[in-house]
Amino acid sequence: MKIKFFLSDNEMAPTTISGKLFAQAIKNEGYDVEVIQNTVDKKDILAKPNCDAIFFQKTIYSAHSYEDIKHLKGKVYLIHIDDDFVGMNQIEHINTLNVTDLILVANKKHAELLKNYVVTATEAVESIPDFQNYPYIPFEERKNNPLIICWQKNFADAYVDDLLMIKDVLIKAHEKYNVELHLYGWHLGKHYGWTDRSSNIRDVLPFAEFIPFQPSEIYLKELVPQIAKSDICIVPYLNIPERDGKGAFGLKPMMMLGLPVVVSDFEVHKSLITDGVNGYLASTPEEWYQKLESLIVYPEIRREFSIAGRHMMESEYSYNSCTKVLIAALKKHIPIFN
Repeated sequence: MKIKFFLSDNEMAPTTISGKLFAQAIKNEGYDVEVIQNTVDKKDILAKPNCDAIFFQKTIYSAHSYEDIKHLKGKVYLIHIDDDFVGMNQIEHINTLNVTDLILVANKKHAELLKNYVVTATEAVESIPDFQNYPYIPFEERKNNPLIICWQKNFADAYVDDLLMIKDVLIKAHEKYNVELHLYGWHLGKHYGWTDRSSNIRDVLPFAEFIPFQPSEIYLKELVPQIAKSDICIVPYLNIPERDGKGAFGLKPMMMLGLPVVVSDFEVHKSLITDGVNGYLASTPEEWYQKLESLIVYPEIRREFSIAGRHMMESEYSYNSCTKVLIAALKKHIPIFN
């Protein structure tokens, strides 16, 4: 059995990184998997498929959508990994997901919502964890004075409003405790046609340090060790419908590193964080400040969350358990995996 895994050639995209982990996990189970990122190569395969199944990263890329793949229905098994709920009012998106044989999404809410739009079987699976590149850093190795609070996004410019939501909290914490604020992932107007939105934050948080986005290889080698030295990680998150498909892909690595976290009280976060046990959930500015201050003032809580967060990732989101869920979903709906 041969499997082609169609991914974007955009190495900056988190879904490309996630897709490679999915492909490698399936390959490690003994299946013949080849990752294809070149559009011309993809179209050649679609014209003369020499495989039994094709996986597609999202529906928005060339050679991934309805007009490109409809002729393969019933000839090759088609599986889409679709981690966004954006575009569900677009007929091309709906047609693509209806012609595919299986949709894999990042959480159960997304799977349920898709039933209102498509008839294709949908399964919620977890992203494959990358423990190798996010090793646990013991609490005792963090000896920053002042403490460092970090915020990390692959595309920080798209999450400015999320950060501004707690600007007063961060200003107050800085003024009272002189904490540093390190903000990772700024594209500075260089990619995706976006203007540099870091200025929106610089104006209100002038004490913050802005760390530019780096491609995956450099990010893992140079930036992850920097992030790992932080004392606290914050994940403010606006709860908007377009994000119903998100699966906390960015939060999980922070917990792997053992960073104590304060996160927005958002449905997908609650699947990972038990408030006061392995992190803090916060809804209002008052809660955000109270819980952030608690982590600043009490090192024993930081240590407790650090250990508990990593333990949860190892026990409930291990490589083996996430791979098992993925393979079970494929065997349930795609006969050639049995």
